[in-house]
Amino acid sequence: MARLQQQRRMDTLIGAPLCGLLNALARVLGAILRRDHSLKTPPRRILVIKLVGLGSIIHATHLLQALRERYPDSHLAFLCFRSTRPLVERLPQIDEVLTLDDSTYGRLLTTVLGWLLHVWRHPYQLVIDLEVHSKFSTILSTLTCARDRAGFYLITTRFRQGIYTHVVYENRLRHTQEAYRQLGRALGLTVKVGQPLPPCLTQQDRDEANAFLKSEGADGRKLLIVNVNAGELCLERRWSPESFARVMEVFASRDDVLVVMTGAPSERDYTESVRKLVGASLQRRIANAAGLHSFGAFLALLERADTMLTNDSGPLHLATSFGTPTVSLWGPETPAAFQPLEGSFRLFWAEAYCSPCVHRVDAPPCGGANLCLQLIEWPQVARAVAELLGVPITVPDVEPQASHPHPWVAGMVLRASVHMEMPES
Repeated sequence: MARLQQQRRMDTLIGAPLCGLLNALARVLGAILRRDHSLKTPPRRILVIKLVGLGSIIHATHLLQALRERYPDSHLAFLCFRSTRPLVERLPQIDEVLTLDDSTYGRLLTTVLGWLLHVWRHPYQLVIDLEVHSKFSTILSTLTCARDRAGFYLITTRFRQGIYTHVVYENRLRHTQEAYRQLGRALGLTVKVGQPLPPCLTQQDRDEANAFLKSEGADGRKLLIVNVNAGELCLERRWSPESFARVMEVFASRDDVLVVMTGAPSERDYTESVRKLVGASLQRRIANAAGLHSFGAFLALLERADTMLTNDSGPLHLATSFGTPTVSLWGPETPAAFQPLEGSFRLFWAEAYCSPCVHRVDAPPCGGANLCLQLIEWPQVARAVAELLGVPITVPDVEPQASHPHPWVAGMVLRASVHMEMPES
């Protein structure tokens, strides 16, 4: 998390002045060259940039499909970081995946320079930047020297209005697929909105997943996938471990349900810590598959699942692309921007005063305590999961909390030296 915060600071401190310089140069060159940006001439080579965000990438599949249909003979490439390459490689609309290695700053610089040499040797006529806040992606887009450059703008990226030739306001209160559709319209595309198009799976992917499920005794049982993780970008999106444990206990006690926890290799320890909160007699009935399988097998598990319980995170959107019923938990982000649009799903959002905060402030005002998610009671979540699984359960009724137990007002940032007691209700 500290490294991510450092990257954000560098993006602002170094990226902002560079973008300002590029903005001035782009305006001067634009006035001199007076290029035609009507897109009447079909681009031979198209580059889409989305460096991070599995959910955003899978929601962009309708835009990618529209590009593929409009320009069937064009070469369509995708630029991303290493972490998202396994997904992009499985998108049938993409001809070539280009990767930047952000594991260290030295590797990032090296791969950027190599990528630039490749781009200048094989120039693109159209570049589409799907990042919203990133100065870094703006710099990359501009350095391609593409005739047409498209992307989004907010108050944090107004400078793009001088750099990009097709710029669309990104409305944070509308679904991200609506934003992609608007960007497509600016490029003369007809972009659909609905269930994302799924990534490709191979028989090997399904065989690996099925072998694991067979070893866990899945035959004849409903499969409940549980994702307690939320990715490094915003750990505040994680529901409380204790609440997850209570829900899993309900279904682990049933012989007709198999509970499988998923996650990345880096998330295995946290996933296991949540599993150990389950009663000792039921722990062995819950499988921790985090980091055990290939990315393809992970996708095959999502495809095979009867229901998925998850935080707002990439796996939610991947499961949605396969039509898997989902129960999702929201807090720092509003479901309006990323919720499933079709199929069977239930979502929970307590609408705390300070929610949503992600992408709107540099750091959550709660300091990571995520009151917005703590207000979601586990019994109501368990009932939603049971409804989608089609199994009967009995859970206690829990009344909504009359007042939260934390010593702060939602949305108020306090100095570490200040202690504040909540008034009695």
